Order: sequence, then C-alpha cells, then structure tokens
Amino acid sequence: MWRLAKGEAVVGVRRTVGAVALLGMLFAACTPEAVLPTAPPSPPVSQSPTETAQERQERLDYAAAEKSYRTFRAEYNRVLRAGGAKEPTKVMKATAGGKYLEELMEIVHAAKGLGDHQEGNEKVIFVRPGGYSSTELSLEVCEDTRATRVVDAEGKELGRGELRTASLLVKSVDGHWKVWSGQGKKVNSCA
Repeated sequence: MWRLAKGEAVVGVRRTVGAVALLGMLFAACTPEAVLPTAPPSPPVSQSPTETAQERQERLDYAAAEKSYRTFRAEYNRVLRAGGAKEPTKVMKATAGGKYLEELMEIVHAAKGLGDHQEGNEKVIFVRPGGYSSTELSLEVCEDTRATRVVDAEGKELGRGELRTASLLVKSVDGHWKVWSGQGKKVNSCA
C-alpha cells in the first residue's frame, strides 16, 4: 500500500475528479446529437391493377346469377319436400325461365299428381363462372342430392338422389338474371 501525505491525498482526489469531469465533457462532445425517432418506412405500394368497370359489372352479374340459381334450387327443393305443386311459385318464376323452369316443373307437377315428396336436403358443392356477355352467362355447378330420397304417399322409398354436374345458361330478363337452360350429368365426384 502506498502511503501518501495528507496533502498528496487531497491533490490526488482533486486530480481524479478533474480527470473524470474532463473525460465526461469530452465524451459528451463526441456523442452524436439526439436522434429524433422517425416513423417506420411505409410498405411499398401494391401495384395490383384496379378493377375496370367491365370487370366490376361482370363480377356483379355473376354474383346475381349465382344468387338466382341458389334461390331457385332452395325453392325447388322446398316445393318437392312439400309434395310438389301444380304451378311454379312466385320465387321459381322470378329466378328461372325457359327450358330449365319447364323441365323442373314437370318433376314438381308429377310429384304433386302422384302424391310423392322428397326427404332430405340438397347441397350445392360449387358454382363457378363460365362464359360471359352482358345479356347471358354460363355457370358450372355441382349438386349433391345423395342425402335426399323420394318417397310415395305411404312412405315407401322410390329413389335416392345423386351427385351431378351441370352447365347452365343464365339470361338477363328485364334486369333480372334467370336460370334458363342447362345440361347435366351424373358423376362420381365434383372436380
């Protein structure tokens, strides 16, 4: 241990405090000025193309046509569960016409005449857009009626549903999209 005289200890402490103060001032002078926080950079603006008026109209028309199709199918199945009908309902006439309505009404009318009815519900697997013009368009659909069955007045099962795909023509009639005609076939799976 070093021995310091009384005066030397005070001078040593003063020198140490002075050196620390000097280093503190030098350090403060060497640090960068306070940096103000900045907002994080904005993500780059997406360059995806905007929808044109034609694309928008097509999208809206397909949505309206699909709604007509789904509404008709729901009403058609409701009428079959109720035992058929002699005439198309107001909903059926508002959402379908032409050969489509004519052919499906034959089934509804026959069920009424025979006293048959449907049990169970149909499931629409998909509805996809096909060709398009401003007055008509096509829909590709897959309908699953395998959970349904047709029974007679005594409750005897006459038949079961199936899995079908169809290409449907939907027309604009007086500003409303109506399912107009179509061709379908029984399938093993919907793809």
